[in-house]
Amino acid sequence: MAVVAPFKAVRYNPDKITDMRKVVAPPYDVISPEEQERFYQTEPHNIIRIELNKDRDSDTAKDNRYTRAADHLEHWLQEGVLQCDPRPAFYYSETEYKDIEGNSNTRRGFFTLVKVVDFSERVVLPHEKTFTGHKEDRLKLTKATGANISPIFALYPDDANEVQQVLQGAMNPVPLNDFVDPMALRQRLYSLDDPAARQKVIELMADKVLFIADGHHRYETAINYRNYMREKHPDAGPEAPWEYVMVYLCSMSDPGLSIFPCHRVLPKLDLFEARDFLMHAKKHFDYLEIPIEGDMGHAKKRFHEALQEAGRKGRSFGLASTEASAFYVFTLKNDPGDSSWQDLEGPLRDLDVEMLTNVVLEHILGLDNNWRDQTHTISYVCDDSQVIDDVRTGKSKVGFLLNPTRIEQVQSVAEAGLTMPRKTTYFYPKVLTGLTINLVNPSRVMPLLKC
Repeated sequence: MAVVAPFKAVRYNPDKITDMRKVVAPPYDVISPEEQERFYQTEPHNIIRIELNKDRDSDTAKDNRYTRAADHLEHWLQEGVLQCDPRPAFYYSETEYKDIEGNSNTRRGFFTLVKVVDFSERVVLPHEKTFTGHKEDRLKLTKATGANISPIFALYPDDANEVQQVLQGAMNPVPLNDFVDPMALRQRLYSLDDPAARQKVIELMADKVLFIADGHHRYETAINYRNYMREKHPDAGPEAPWEYVMVYLCSMSDPGLSIFPCHRVLPKLDLFEARDFLMHAKKHFDYLEIPIEGDMGHAKKRFHEALQEAGRKGRSFGLASTEASAFYVFTLKNDPGDSSWQDLEGPLRDLDVEMLTNVVLEHILGLDNNWRDQTHTISYVCDDSQVIDDVRTGKSKVGFLLNPTRIEQVQSVAEAGLTMPRKTTYFYPKVLTGLTINLVNPSRVMPLLKC
């Protein structure tokens, strides 16, 4: 089953970088152009220069965002800004945050290497479809840098949280990092390099299946990069660095694990009119109209509460559009009258997002899979207030709001060998980029580096 291994992480040198807040960033796929620029300006050694280097009009095959990322990595290693830990370790992590209802929470997990296996082996299971462009981008970055810059976020079943107990009991008491990150979340990172405890973690994980929570593109990239390196180095053997990938693992039973909804925002659906949509939608849905009147904050609250209530009764979604004077909450009728929906396999039919994708986007609006695979035609936002603001200000034409997907739904879909639509889940908080880096091709980065 799952093979995990401690590793010598490349990390920021505390003698050179005294404020970790200034050098870390979220994963590449949630960073807006404005945030990218802000991270660029924060500190010359911010991880953004490797994780998401800027495009230039003058880019060539030999000088582009990927080659510049590789240059930064090598130079920072040479300068000692980044350094390789002396001993293999697991890295235990705690992140303090507020959940969607405003309650304080702490999520606990650990950074490790995981043996890269094909999905057909049913050891690492996906639950979402992916975007072609993202995979191409991440493979180019991995080839250029020879490193895993940001981790995959994966879950494992552990009802008693045994793995977490071992990690907490044996971790070094003094944290490697303890700081408040740019998103105002407190981050603590500890090392666990005790051989006996490391071996216990390996044994406990050996019978587990892993479920990808966040980072499907990165895991598919790990498979593609492994295959690429196997062709280049056929005699390297099963323990070559590229046979593993850096993963942040969290127990599915961790009380601090949260899933936020992932709303759909359509910026340029020019022909959309709420009145026409209602006429078609009422064949499939019952709906509630929430007039937009008085204080907008109060209207947003009533919309949010109505969507939550509808979610307790059945498969549902919310609608906000630029020209409409009301918000709408839709609940699927018992017989939606759409054959594509009826053909869905078991656990997929329980998902609000599948209902939205098949009945609304595809059947009513005629937006096929090719359209939905284009990142510029649809965006994904977890903050319902932001969706409403974008729509009401005319920045976007229409927004479809959803309730969160539940963790048991993620597990049942993955175990059935099925996949949800792209961006079904938004596990929060995102795992930071810049806490640990894993070299999957050390000789590519720096031949003299002993890591």
